[in-house]
Amino acid sequence: MYYCGIDLGSKSSAVCLDDENGKCVKEFEITTDQNTFRQHFSRRGPMHCVLEASPLAEWAAQILEGLGHGVVVIDPRQAKAVICTKKKTDKLDARNLAKMARTGWYTPVHRKSQDARMVRTILKARVGLVETAVAQQSRIMGLLRAHGIKLIHSPGVGFEERVIKTIDQHAPELEPILAPLLALWRQARHEAGIMTEQLTQQSKSHPVCRLLMSVPGVGPIVSACFVATIDDPSRFSRSTDVASYLGLVPRVHQSGATDYRGRITKEGDRLLRWLLVEAANALLTRSKRKSALREWGLKLSEKKGLAKARVAVARKLAILLHRIWVTGEPFVWA
Repeated sequence: MYYCGIDLGSKSSAVCLDDENGKCVKEFEITTDQNTFRQHFSRRGPMHCVLEASPLAEWAAQILEGLGHGVVVIDPRQAKAVICTKKKTDKLDARNLAKMARTGWYTPVHRKSQDARMVRTILKARVGLVETAVAQQSRIMGLLRAHGIKLIHSPGVGFEERVIKTIDQHAPELEPILAPLLALWRQARHEAGIMTEQLTQQSKSHPVCRLLMSVPGVGPIVSACFVATIDDPSRFSRSTDVASYLGLVPRVHQSGATDYRGRITKEGDRLLRWLLVEAANALLTRSKRKSALREWGLKLSEKKGLAKARVAVARKLAILLHRIWVTGEPFVWA
């Protein structure tokens, strides 16, 4: 049995093979693509391979498992804590991963299902389109301001219509310059709308998403992202662990008489954490129906301010959504 450590890179990957005694048997570098992986690893007997979690890890793990090798994807942050060296190269990283494979001194991460990965892909693509639209809108307004033109907000009038009207009135010579930016803004919004509708339909037909949407402030996008990110609720023994997993708990530094609690850790999935904060904001500022969660958040907002209350309610939402998923019981407004 060989123990294999693979340090994946976008262009090439470093590989190290150790035997059962911890002796390095072979080290080499291969191109990071599917055909090269199949060619190199199909020639070898069953190995225990360790990879660090990354965008490349899942397809590499699937190829290795298809060839009969055992694969574990580990948390790179904890791997970094275990491997404390002043010298860092891809070759050394592969060696250390091989040693971790042999000793078992690692923390495996959850590998998401194919459905969860597909939903996550749609969510991230949608975020990219929304960011593109917002960036083009800000750029157009900035270019107009450079010519002394301020875009006036008019209720019921869309952004594109206001831009065209303003250009016609004040600076017709800017029309050929801003027209491509407006077209990009329009296309990004259109495609983002299509993906939003797709996610909405999927959430409405998904029993777990429908259950989670019974919580105030939680809509189709938030529920779809929560289900796709958590994927398997049973991997958390306590619902409170979900808040830690998403980085919604305060930093803690405790040593002797010192016990300091700072801002939230912001570890874990950034997209879901941001969506939960947005859901908390909707619950506190836009929801009209009374609920115990909203009343608690509003009281906290009066003491600590809206910003801290949003984060605290987002933490409550993360715990609550996991508990609802596990128990199968809808949100109780009272």
